[in-house]
Order: sequence, then C-alpha cells, then structure tokens
Amino acid sequence: LAADSDIYAEIPDESSRPRSGVQHYGISREDVTLGRILGEGFFGEVYEGTYTTPKGERVNVAVKTCKKDCSPENKDKFLSEAVLMKKLDHPHIVKLIGIAEEEPTWIIMELYPYGELGQYLEQNKHCLAVLTLILYALQISKALAYLEAINCVHRDIAVRNILVASPECVKLGDFGLSRYIEDEEYYKASVTRLPIKWMSPESINFRRFTTASDVWMFAVCMWEILSYGKQPFFWLENKDVIGVLERGDRLPKPDLCPPVLYTLMTRCWDYDPSERPKFKDLVCSLSDIFLMEKELAKEQERNNRHRPPKIMEPPSFQEPPPKPSRPRYKPPPQSNLLAPKLQFQEEDFLRPNSREEAQKLWEIERLKMQQVLDKQQKQMERMVMPPPSLLPPARILCLSFTVSSPQQLLPEKETDYTEFTGPPQKPPRLAVQQSIYPAPTANLDRTDDTVYSNVMDLVRAVLQLKNEISLLPPEGYILMVKNVGLSLRKLIGSVDEILPILPAASRTEIEGTQKLLNKDLADLINKMRLAQQNAVTSLSEECKRQMLTASHTLAVDAKNLLDAVDQAKVQANLVKLCLE
Repeated sequence: LAADSDIYAEIPDESSRPRSGVQHYGISREDVTLGRILGEGFFGEVYEGTYTTPKGERVNVAVKTCKKDCSPENKDKFLSEAVLMKKLDHPHIVKLIGIAEEEPTWIIMELYPYGELGQYLEQNKHCLAVLTLILYALQISKALAYLEAINCVHRDIAVRNILVASPECVKLGDFGLSRYIEDEEYYKASVTRLPIKWMSPESINFRRFTTASDVWMFAVCMWEILSYGKQPFFWLENKDVIGVLERGDRLPKPDLCPPVLYTLMTRCWDYDPSERPKFKDLVCSLSDIFLMEKELAKEQERNNRHRPPKIMEPPSFQEPPPKPSRPRYKPPPQSNLLAPKLQFQEEDFLRPNSREEAQKLWEIERLKMQQVLDKQQKQMERMVMPPPSLLPPARILCLSFTVSSPQQLLPEKETDYTEFTGPPQKPPRLAVQQSIYPAPTANLDRTDDTVYSNVMDLVRAVLQLKNEISLLPPEGYILMVKNVGLSLRKLIGSVDEILPILPAASRTEIEGTQKLLNKDLADLINKMRLAQQNAVTSLSEECKRQMLTASHTLAVDAKNLLDAVDQAKVQANLVKLCLE
C-alpha cells in the first residue's frame, strides 16, 4: 500500500531509534528480470518479475524496491523485513528468495498468481463458500502459531498482507512491521505509521505489541475474511476508533459468519490481553469449527440431492390433523449503533407493541403450552411398558423408552419460559385388511434389531445434550449436536439397509419420516447457532430452550420412525410379536 494510505496513521514517540544489524543474503540483480508494476509499498514499487536460479530454472517472483532517495534509516527498516523472512519456514508464510543490496535495493519473494486476499475475496465473493473462508482463517492461524513459537510479533495482520497461492491455500506476508520480542515482554513501536483500525487498545494507547495484540489483529482479519474483504470500522475515522473500543463496542457479526466463530472472535477482542486465547488454542478451535462446518455442508448437500417423496396413502386412510397454530413474537431490535444492519435472526417471533403486552402474551402462551405439555406427558406415560415383573412368563423381554418433554429437559429455574412441543400424535388409521399392529415401541424381540439400537443411541445423545447444555460454553454445543447428527445418520443408514425387504406400501411412510428427521436435524442446528449467537444476551435461556425443544422433536420423530418400521416388520412376518 502507498505510504499516504489512510489505513495507517502515525503514533509519535520521543524515544524513537533505528534498528540496525542487517545481515546479508545477496542475490545478483542480473538474475532478476522486472515486469509490470503490481502495486506500491511504503518504500517503493512492487514489480512482477522472473528470477533465474543458479541451476537455470526460471521462477516467477515479486520484487519489492526501495527508492534511491530513501534515508539510511528507512533502508535499514526495509531490509529488516528480508532478514526476518529469511529465517521463516512455514507452508503458510510467504517465501523469501533473496536480496539485491546494491542501489536500488530489492527484496525478491515468490509470486503468487491470485494476488492479495482482500481483492480476491471481493472479486470472488459470489462463489466462495463460508467453509473456504474458515479454511483461510485456519491456515493463517497456523502461520501465526508458528510466529508465536519463535517469539515474533507481526503487527500488521490483515487481508491486504495475505497472498492467495491457490483457491485452497493462502500465505501470510508483508513482515515490514514484524519484530522479534526475544526476552522482552513486549515490543514498543517507534515512530511509524500503524494500522489503527486493526490494533488492540493497548497498542493504540501505549504502542505495546505482544502476541496477545497479534491475536486481536487476527480476529479483525478473520472479520475481514468473513465479510469478503470489507475494511473494519469503515464507518469511523482513525481518531474515533479508540473511543469506540474503550466503550466496549466491537465489530458486528458478518452476515454469513457462523455464530460459534463470531464467539471466538469476541474472545480475541477481550480488553484484557491476558484473557485472549493463544494462537495454539485458536488453531484447535478453528480446526473444530472447520470440521463441523464441513460436516454440515455435506449433510446439506445430501439433503439437497434428494427431493422429499410425495406421501401417497389409500383413500380409506385418514389424514393426520394439522399442527396447532403457535403464537409468534419478536424481541425489540438491538440498539448497536456500530452495526445498524445487524438484526435478530430468528424468524419465529413477532414484535409486541409494548413491554406490558409482551408480558401478557408470554404468560398466556406459557399457560397454553403448559396444558399441552401436561397432555403430552400423559400420552407418553401411557407408552411406557409395564415392569418386567408384571409381564407374563412366556413374554419376550424387551426394552422400551420414552422421550422426556422439553419441560423436563431444563433446570427448574427456567420453568417460566414458553415451551413448544413436538407434532401431535397421529390418530389410528383404518386398515384395508385385518392386521396386527404393534403399540408404540412395540414389545418385539429386539435381538439384532439395529434400528431399535440406533434409536436408543439417538435418544441417549439427546439426553446427553439435555444434561450438559447448561454446563457448556457456546462453542461446546457443536460436539453435542454433532453426536446427535452422527446417531441420526446411523439410524437412517440402518433403516435403508432393511427397507428393500419391507412391504412396498410401508416404504413411502418410512422414507417420508426419514426426510422429516433430516429436517429436524437442520432445525436443531439452526437453533444451536441462534443459542451461540445470543449466548451473552438476555435471550440466552430462551434460545437454549428452543434448542432443546428441537432436539425433543427429533427424538419423538425417531420414535415414530421406529414404530413405522415395526409395523412394516409385523406385516411382513419378520419379527415375533408378543401378545398380552
């Protein structure tokens, strides 16, 4: 970037002093052929070029030049970048080839064909998936963890200083502001132009640079990446940034940023440097987020690949009753002046006209839903099998289960909140032929019944979610929901295995229930993201409640799938049915 760019501003310091001790890593100027100008840096132009190695190989390079009228002090600073880069060896850090020290001084580096990440993001924002953006952030975090391990602070982490080597690989570059901190606790910057909008409060106020201040800058860089190259605080001038940060305001969540990733960003923006995570921890967290988003993307692709089948039933069958209507509300919009476009993302709410009206509506809704919950709980209790001691001797011993309502899945202190329920129980269907249908969770011989075992595993995963959600940080929700998703995948896979041997008339209903379960999982994931996003707001408990409601609905529908499979097995005489 040009030296007069408004991204950088001076922070004067009376104790300024030049740094010396440049080592020599010479390269012959005759081996480098300059091409077109790529841009302009602090000290001079940056050219595209070709370097001929001693073995005769031709390598595309980027050549940083230093102006002839540059002062000895600035020349020393210019060369210090090359000295530092020569010692670095990492797959996600730009590789230095050499230095031509005679006037005009050149720094020769590898050339990456896709250019700066900021421009690449803006030009390709319509085709870059969020998963790819998270991959870029993960790769840069690995490069910074490497710098952290060798006690080096970068001081200028931004998309303009990241180069795109390929659509799946980025590299951290521009070490012009980087310094080794060695045995000192921090590096104090001298007179120089610094990127204010990317800097931590202690860096702006005291020119104090540490690995913790690099963590702050990296989170701002992640914000840039997830915003497809937008400049942070573009609505503010440099002089106003510190006041905003001192008030506790932070950059808003980018539209497509996963809530768990934004939560990680906010941890990096803690005012206290000691409370910010280390880069080695960020690598682990970003790896988990990347794998989770990759799994979700695969699940979404599978769902999009298959259209939901039309459920055709004989004319004599009765259609299930429609679901009861649910009142919907929406909380007041957030008053974040920094993010005028940032709004509550849950669509299942409408806005009451006043606080008093909202309170009345919540109370009415709570009473209504409590009645529904009581009724549903009684229905579920009737589904429980009698204890083994009461079963006839000839009866096959079978397991049974019930799914607790969301009211039971939450701590007692949360009972004043509105609750939603799963779908109503289907009415009995009129059979065309006289057949024996098992009761819900039928008393069948469950030996080698993989469908039943997988339903039980799914219910256990839901119960684990219920037991641990109040103890976990928002980023811990991912593992719980992932366990539910993996259990559901095993269940659907086991049903697919036996589907070909079941009666054709039963397959449509079973396949439709499978599609419903996939929809339930997608809803659970959406509720999880909402709970993560609102983890530090007054809506936290309600969002967690909705998350548990979604998991309850999924468990109930899994039980309905088991019933449908059991009925089909009985019709096909594939199991032993125990009669009273």
